[in-house]
Amino acid sequence: MSSNVDILEVKGNTIIVLIRGFSVAYVNALRRLALSEVPTVSVDFAYIYDNSTGIYDEMIAHRLGLVVFKSDAALEKYAPPEVCAELEPPNPKCFIEIFLDVSVDEGGGGVYVKASDLSTSDREVEPVYPETPIAFVAPGQRIHLVAYARLGRGREHAKWSPASVSILKYTPIIYYDSSKATGECLECISAYTDIVKALSSGGSGKIELYGLLNTSGLRYCAETSCRECLKLVYDSSSLQLIIESTGALRPERIIFEASKILEDKVKTLKSHIASLGVSKGEAHGAY
Repeated sequence: MSSNVDILEVKGNTIIVLIRGFSVAYVNALRRLALSEVPTVSVDFAYIYDNSTGIYDEMIAHRLGLVVFKSDAALEKYAPPEVCAELEPPNPKCFIEIFLDVSVDEGGGGVYVKASDLSTSDREVEPVYPETPIAFVAPGQRIHLVAYARLGRGREHAKWSPASVSILKYTPIIYYDSSKATGECLECISAYTDIVKALSSGGSGKIELYGLLNTSGLRYCAETSCRECLKLVYDSSSLQLIIESTGALRPERIIFEASKILEDKVKTLKSHIASLGVSKGEAHGAY
């Protein structure tokens, strides 16, 4: 089978990619790397100089870690996590400085401090969701802090994972014969409007299902009231990779970076094997 990759949909923070001719192991590796290895920017250090709010310093630091920052430009500008994880700020090659100083006078009204109130030393690394709440500052209170963000990977901490959803699934295929459809079957699959329409057409054929459609109910119907007119199979040679970004990186960028990381890991493995003096023939015979 020839190999090909088709982008079925890019909508908001979600991308659906149809991959044919690649092994499940390869595509699953991309899925896992999207979660654990593709770097993004997140707060790693927080120095709180003044906090008279009702929220503990530790909670404020935790909320800063939950702020999602734009990371596309940062991948090109800052040193990789393997370098920066061993260093402490300030270091302009690794860290972006984040500043916050909000106070409310006595007699005034309290204010909610949000991600939009954070000032960053790099305008290309700003909060993705400005309305993210950080703290409430009541009259007579102040919060003053300096935080430092760096590139990191999801395997270090989930706050650095660029994907909130990373799914690999076989493509479900429905084979139908409308001449054998019954009212009981149509009632059972009523939630699957495209299949109901096909069964009402008077013909036969197949339908490939894409995206996050849940097929557990469809499988139940195909095995019970629709067993004469529907057959559901899952095609392992037609794989769907579904990535939903947190917003830190574009979803297509996540897949691109994951593929580069996988390529680098394979090159490193081959280099280590070669350093042991193992020839291609010997390596093949070991399997």
